[in-house]
Amino acid sequence: MDAATTTAAAARSLHLPLRAAPPPRCGAATFSRRVSGPRRRLRASPARASLDHAAVLLDAAAAAGGTGYSQASYYTSLGLFVLSVPGLWSLIKRSVKSKIVQKTFVKEGGQLMAPNQVAGEILSFFTRNNFTVSDRGEVITFEGTMVPSRGQAALLTFCTCISLGSVGLVLSIAVPEGGNNWFWLMTLSPLAGVYYWTKASRKEEIKVKMILSDDGNVSEILVRGDDVQVEQMRKELKFSEKGMIYVKGIFET
Repeated sequence: MDAATTTAAAARSLHLPLRAAPPPRCGAATFSRRVSGPRRRLRASPARASLDHAAVLLDAAAAAGGTGYSQASYYTSLGLFVLSVPGLWSLIKRSVKSKIVQKTFVKEGGQLMAPNQVAGEILSFFTRNNFTVSDRGEVITFEGTMVPSRGQAALLTFCTCISLGSVGLVLSIAVPEGGNNWFWLMTLSPLAGVYYWTKASRKEEIKVKMILSDDGNVSEILVRGDDVQVEQMRKELKFSEKGMIYVKGIFET
């Protein structure tokens, strides 16, 4: 009896901890209930499918270490761009030099030209443009001083700024360590305008020779000199280049 009493007392004093029932897992039973019913056909939207496909492609490219473009094409384009950069310096240098041309003019429409009349028109044109006669003879030589143009300096500065901006863009891609600091190259563009303004002043010579026909009229006018001045003379005096038909531009009246 003593043993039975002791066992009963020990059983009453022993309190076992209660465990919470585990949450139901999505096991075979649950899955079987879901698939046992009527099947439903789910359709993914085209936009979602495209996004998923793009994400898969991006993940694959990142895993493969790809850049998304051909390295050969990139460096080929970069090399061609670098080779074209010297053209900018050539443009700046040519802006202060004259281009000498020689052209033969006739009167528009085949009109007869008296020697005195043609000589007076040519002399008046060059006098208005600050040229003086340095030599009189069979060939008349006009001398004048070319002065820099503000418009030309501004245009040259603008073109240089755009070119240096393109260089900075390429360098920011090729050498990313420099970041956006490469675009500071654009601040050098005013130097092109300064170079033009200090070097553009120069002396020019224009040589004019009139060729007479058998009847004593001027048949041809031979002009040699700076192409800008020669073209300006052609327009103002209404000459046409021999053997060529001049077609007016859409902005010319």
